Amino acid sequence: MKVTYYAKLRGGEGTHIRYLLNHFKAKLLTSEAAVDFYDGTYGISLGTKPIQREMLNCDIFHIHHATHSLELLIPSIFKKMKKKPILINTFHTPVGEGGFSIIPNTYMKLIVKLYKDISSKFIVVGEKQKKVIEDIAKDNIIVINNGVDIKKFKKKKTKRFFKDFTVGYLGRLHIEKNVLSLVKACKKSGVNLVVAGTGTQYEKIKKLENEKLKVLGFIKDPVEFYNSIDVFASVSRLEGHPYTVLEAMSCGNPVIVSNFGGEEKILERCGIVCGTRTKEVERAIEEIKNKDLEKLGRNARKLVEKKYNIDIQIEKHKELYKSVLNGNYM
Repeated sequence: MKVTYYAKLRGGEGTHIRYLLNHFKAKLLTSEAAVDFYDGTYGISLGTKPIQREMLNCDIFHIHHATHSLELLIPSIFKKMKKKPILINTFHTPVGEGGFSIIPNTYMKLIVKLYKDISSKFIVVGEKQKKVIEDIAKDNIIVINNGVDIKKFKKKKTKRFFKDFTVGYLGRLHIEKNVLSLVKACKKSGVNLVVAGTGTQYEKIKKLENEKLKVLGFIKDPVEFYNSIDVFASVSRLEGHPYTVLEAMSCGNPVIVSNFGGEEKILERCGIVCGTRTKEVERAIEEIKNKDLEKLGRNARKLVEKKYNIDIQIEKHKELYKSVLNGNYM
C-alpha cells in the first residue's frame, strides 16, 4: 500500500500529519503556499506537476485540506488521469459560529462539491465540521477525532511560572483564537496567566505583560508548559479539534473551552465549557477556581486515554485504508 499525504506542516494539521507519518510508511508532499495571508491560514500555491507525479505513483492520495489554491485544481487533474489513485479528503478547517465562520464554512462546502464524485471518503476531525458538509457529502463522511501520544503527554514535576493559581494558553496568537478576551478575563478575575505561542497578535499581547501575565512566545517543551499551570484555557472563536486541549488534558489539566469540534458537552466533567465573550470567560474562571481541580484533571486524563488516544486515531485510519483498497467505503 503506497500512501501519499498532501498536507501543510503547520499547527494542528502538522501535528496530525507527523503522527500519521510515524505509523504509516507514507510519502509527504507539502502544500506550503508561495503566497499566504490571514496569518498563513489561506494561501496560493504554484505548480501542479509534483501533484500529478505523486498521484501516478501511489495507491491512496490523501489530501489534508489546508485552504491552499491547488486543492481546487486536483479534481480536474484527477479526471484527466488514466491510472487513478484512491482519493481521501481530511478537513482540519476550523469552524464555529458567527461572522468568523463564513469563509471556512464556505470553503469546506466548495471542496466537497468539487470532490464529491471522486473522493472515496471525507474525514472530519469533529462533529461541528460534519454538520457543515453533511448536506452535500451525505453518508460519505467519517469522523476521526484527533488523538495524542499519552506516553509523551503526561503529568510530571516541573518548575511553575507562578506559585498560586495559574491559567495557561498555548497556541497561535491570532484574532480567531480570541486570546485578548482571555487576557482581559484573567485580569478582571485577578488570576495569573501564561501565554505561549506566536502569531500576528504576539506584539500586542506582549505589551500587556505584567506581574500576573507572562508572554513567552515560542516554547520548545509543551509538556513542561502544561505541567507548570493549573488550568488550560482555549476560548477560540473557530476550532477544528484542538490538539493543545487534548495535550493539556493528557497532562492532567482541567480545561476552560469554548470550541471543541462540536463535542463540548463531553468536557463538562473535565472543566468548564463557556462562550467567547470576556464576561463569559471571566465567569468560567471564577467557577473553575472553586472546583476540585485534581478530580477534574483525573477525569481529563481518563477521557483522553479512552477516547482521544493516538492509537485509536491510527487504528481508524488503518481500517479506512484497508476498506477503500478493497472497494468498501465504510
